[in-house]
Amino acid sequence: MRTNAKRICSVLFSTLFALSGSARAQQEFDREKAAKAIADSEMFKDCHKGINNFDACNCTIYIGPWNLIASYWGSTTVHPQSDSLKGNPVGYWLYKEKGYLQFSSSPEILTLSEKGRTASKGWNHVAAPGREADTPPTAFQRWDVPLATKKFVAITGVVQGPRMGVQFAEVHYRWVYSLTPLGTELFKNERIPSTGRNIGGWIAPTELAGIDLNKTYESKATFILHNDGWRLQEDCRGDIS
Repeated sequence: MRTNAKRICSVLFSTLFALSGSARAQQEFDREKAAKAIADSEMFKDCHKGINNFDACNCTIYIGPWNLIASYWGSTTVHPQSDSLKGNPVGYWLYKEKGYLQFSSSPEILTLSEKGRTASKGWNHVAAPGREADTPPTAFQRWDVPLATKKFVAITGVVQGPRMGVQFAEVHYRWVYSLTPLGTELFKNERIPSTGRNIGGWIAPTELAGIDLNKTYESKATFILHNDGWRLQEDCRGDIS
């Protein structure tokens, strides 16, 4: 993924030569504006990480007819029951502790409760696999439940100079994970029930999310000088640690 990003950046630098050649190379780089541009960018807000493109900030749950969603919950049971949800520990917590999910026996379906429908206004609704074209949407739905966000801390350094005739600025910055109110509630638990990869039927929320709240992360971003000022290049990104 990083290799592709570097290739994209190379293309950008080549393409932008004509666009930025007349820009004033001495134009002042505004760190405050740069910090805001980074923090507001989709590049920064994206929490995907690792070779499997794992989302560290959101928990995915599915609702709908049990015969369609059971496998997505890591369950092999034919009929829904509480323990069927433990394959997704956060989902089970939302069901058992928060009361955001409920079972119906006829038909056998998992749905959002009234509390869940209220809470889901702050969740991200994603079309379930193979269901993107359903009109109207079916009861088979996927929700990404936000447990954390990335919080910008500060710019730690800026390296400026010409590259292939283009004025660029490589900005190094720090950020941390910040829990949402729901994430804060979840992380108060030392462990939650699970039938997943853990041993003993329990798992710690920190193990599930892969979020280290005590760590400050370092990343970098690239800005290019255009005629109208410095612009963030969202494809030219990189995590340092």
